[in-house]
Amino acid sequence: MKTVVFHLQAKTCEKDISKLKEEILSYNIRIEEKELSKVKEEKDSILAITDQFSDVDYAKEHNIAVIFYETPGTNRSVSGVDMVVQGFEELNVEYLQLIYMRHHGLPWIIAKTDRICIRESVEGDLTAFRKLYQEEGMLDYLPNPEFEGEEGRENFRHYIRSMYRFYNYGIWTVLERKSGAIIGRVGIENGEYQGESVLELGYLIGKDWRRQGFAREAVSMTERFAAEVLQADSLHAFIHPQNESSIAFIKAIGYEKLELPGEDGVLVWQKNLQKGRI
Repeated sequence: MKTVVFHLQAKTCEKDISKLKEEILSYNIRIEEKELSKVKEEKDSILAITDQFSDVDYAKEHNIAVIFYETPGTNRSVSGVDMVVQGFEELNVEYLQLIYMRHHGLPWIIAKTDRICIRESVEGDLTAFRKLYQEEGMLDYLPNPEFEGEEGRENFRHYIRSMYRFYNYGIWTVLERKSGAIIGRVGIENGEYQGESVLELGYLIGKDWRRQGFAREAVSMTERFAAEVLQADSLHAFIHPQNESSIAFIKAIGYEKLELPGEDGVLVWQKNLQKGRI
C-alpha cells in the first residue's frame, strides 16, 4: 500500500480523519484527495476511503481495495467493498494495511524475531506442510489435516480465505529467517472447554528444527499476539495424555493443567496472558 485516496463529500468525523491522515503520512504513505478514477498511481498500490458509490464501482472494476464510509441517513446499501465504516476513530495505519493485504490475498506478518518469521499461510506453503506431516511420528497425537490431492488443496485455500479474513487469526506458517525454510506451524484456533469458547494454542515444529528453541520462540510471539492484538486473557492447549514431549514443553513455558479433561480425555492446559505473565 503506497497511496491512500480520500474522497469524502460528507463533512463529518473531520477530527478523526485528520488524525488518521497524520498517521498515514508518518508512515511515508502518500495521500490523494480526489475522485478515485482521477488518481494516476498504480491501481494495485491504492487503498480508497470514500463515501461515493461511483468510486465503489470504479474500485470493483479495477480491483482496488476500498473502505466505504456510510454517512448518517444513508438509505442505499453497498456491496463488494472491503469494509463499511460509520466512523474513523477505530482506524489506524496497521488496520488499513491489513485491509489492503486481505483484498490482494497477501499474507499478514504476525511477528518477527532475529531467528524466525511468523506469517499467515499461503497456498505455496502446502508442499512444505505435506512433507512436514509425513515425518515419522508427526500424526501420532495430531489429527490428519488432509492436505493431500486437489481436495486437500481446495480445503487449504478455503481455510486461508475464511479463517484469516473472518477472525484475523488461525494457524500460521513459521519460517527460519536465515534460510527462508518453512520449519513449522503455530497459531490460534477456536476451541471449546466445558461448554465455553476458548482460544486454543496450536504448534508444530519439524524434526530437524527441534531442541533449538524455535518452538518456545514461536509460541511466545503467539501469546504476545493473543494478549496485545486479540486482548485475550488466556490461551488453552489440548494435549493427548501420552504426548509426553508436548506435555513437558507446555509445562516448561508456564501453562497449568486444569482439573477437568477435555473431550476424549485430552489434557487441558491454560496460561494467563495478563500483563507481566507473557
